[in-house]
Amino acid sequence: MSDFSAEMDLAQRAARRAGEAILSFWREAQSFEYKADDKGLVTRADRSAEHAILELLQRDSPHPVVSEESAPRKRPDALCWVVDPLDGTSNFARRLPFFSTTLALVEGAQIHIAVTYDPLRDLLYRARRGGGAFLGDERLVVSGIRDGRAGILFLNHGYGASDRSRFARLTRLLSGVYDIRKLGSTALELCHIAAGSAEAFLCSGDELWDFAAGLLLVSEAGGRVSDWHGRPWDQDTSRLFVSNGRVHEDILDRLRGTDLLSPEEEV
Repeated sequence: MSDFSAEMDLAQRAARRAGEAILSFWREAQSFEYKADDKGLVTRADRSAEHAILELLQRDSPHPVVSEESAPRKRPDALCWVVDPLDGTSNFARRLPFFSTTLALVEGAQIHIAVTYDPLRDLLYRARRGGGAFLGDERLVVSGIRDGRAGILFLNHGYGASDRSRFARLTRLLSGVYDIRKLGSTALELCHIAAGSAEAFLCSGDELWDFAAGLLLVSEAGGRVSDWHGRPWDQDTSRLFVSNGRVHEDILDRLRGTDLLSPEEEV
């Protein structure tokens, strides 16, 4: 069985190359366009970072690539790369310094390797399935906090009206106990949970390339990943719940009995 060492090396090189491309645009005033599907913004930095990643992966890896910007969106069942060249485009376009590039090697519902790179701070987070999560040479461990009053909770949403409505109701439901944050980069938020700087993350409507690497980082750092019912994550759900494991049941208990769990609910 492969330990994916070559793929890990390749993912780190690709992430750093994308980071260099992103930073080459950072000092400029950013123009942006709205995506054709009305799902956010796109800048020249997104396209440049994606080109840098695709050029390397397509040259040095046999596995297909699923990327946010231009690569085929349909994910194959076999091993494939799942890539977000610039997670946090809206932040980048407005010069808010919270964005990243993120890659994962995925096979069905299994994530084998993960890399997320914060180019502004030159921080590279990595994880291998069964091999732990790391920031540089430092092994990552989730926080030990159990009391929601000391807990930081990231909330996120997709672009649809129903996702935004769920976000608003989650905020009302949980802000009385947890401190709520939204950094604008799902990938970085999950890195902070893996590093023990925050306790939980809930989203509705994020795409796989936003969170694939982060799921493995948190899991390998000792955290827990589920859907909003507490069931193991599967590749089809976008209602994602990630935590240090210690606040997981408390938040699940708060969700139970609400219509937020209804699969038929649309707003």
